[in-house]
Amino acid sequence: MITRRDLAAGVAAATVVAGGARSAAAQDRTGVTDSAVRIGVLGSLTGVQAVFGQGNLSGAQIVFDEVNAAGGINGRRIEIVSVDDESNPARSIAGFRRLVDDERVFAVLGPSASAIGAAMEPTLRAAAQVPVFVSIFSSPVATEPFKRNVFRTGPLNDRLQGIALGDFVLDELRGTRVALAQQTDEYGRRGGQSLTERLRERGRPLVSTEVFNLTDTDFTAQLLRMRQAEPDVIVIYGFPAPAATITRQARQLGLTGKIIGSNATSNRTYPQTVGPAAVGVMNVITLADLPERADDPRMAEYVRKFTARFPDLARQNRPDLGDCLGYNGALVFAEGLRRAGRELTREGFIRALETIENFETGVGLPTTFGPERREGNLQARVLEFQPDLSRKLIAPRVVARL
Repeated sequence: MITRRDLAAGVAAATVVAGGARSAAAQDRTGVTDSAVRIGVLGSLTGVQAVFGQGNLSGAQIVFDEVNAAGGINGRRIEIVSVDDESNPARSIAGFRRLVDDERVFAVLGPSASAIGAAMEPTLRAAAQVPVFVSIFSSPVATEPFKRNVFRTGPLNDRLQGIALGDFVLDELRGTRVALAQQTDEYGRRGGQSLTERLRERGRPLVSTEVFNLTDTDFTAQLLRMRQAEPDVIVIYGFPAPAATITRQARQLGLTGKIIGSNATSNRTYPQTVGPAAVGVMNVITLADLPERADDPRMAEYVRKFTARFPDLARQNRPDLGDCLGYNGALVFAEGLRRAGRELTREGFIRALETIENFETGVGLPTTFGPERREGNLQARVLEFQPDLSRKLIAPRVVARL
């Protein structure tokens, strides 16, 4: 028989164990020495998602090298351990485990692509003691459901972006017959689903929905079906290469509706790839300024640093979106390390990130975290392609609410 005294003793013992676990977590200094802190950078440096992984790594290299040249943060240099997941989810999971279990890093920046991030969700959830910082990929699964160790800033997550895009299309573009072309992977599916639900909620359901694969090059069948619905606005939720071809072919097939693309389509070479059909097309972009025509001196300085450090990439019309987001994220990450102080622990770093409010780098949009908030950015800007095919930011912003 269990007596009240036995029960009280059990509760007391459980409290001691739990308290000990919390104490151990609070003192977790994995990857930290008196003179250095080891940070893992996980991303797709090769394969179909390479542009995003390269951006994740280049941002960390520029920011952390500059930090080290100035003497480090709170007396510690930052050591980078980089792993290429080759745009493969299984390799990304293995790479994360290598960084955490073998390299014993303090925290991980990455991964860098939505399809890979979605596949890694159970891994990120299980590694609850390891701070994970996402700067580029936008799948909601990174932070939904809530994970105390996972933070994201830079992109607007696809659930929130779909909501914000739906409102923008109705309120700013005055769309009444909206069509959607969405990529079949995690990125397009999540954003497309959110946009679909938002328009239905507001009494303007989509008149046409078509899907495509990342590697597709001919969209004639989808666009001919879409043309029958006579849309006045066409939303493309996908990556730059297929989105550019869809835009060009849509105009060739006589679709005249306003075209707006999701954040991933805001590529610097997009209008040149599309050609004259790009004029008037809009893209959502989660940057504070455009790297090719920066008004903010902080963006201009970043472009100078990137060009000097990575001249080969600069000749490819970079830095581009992924590069800028990677740099912005590394700056926010470094700010968290500063706020965590000299007595650096994983728990202390998480608590320090939670104090960041309206932090601006001049490259990404303002970052705010909190004890119950892991999505650092809730807004995006909109750009429009001009007659000379240059990109121009326009005044209205898209904003989402948690």
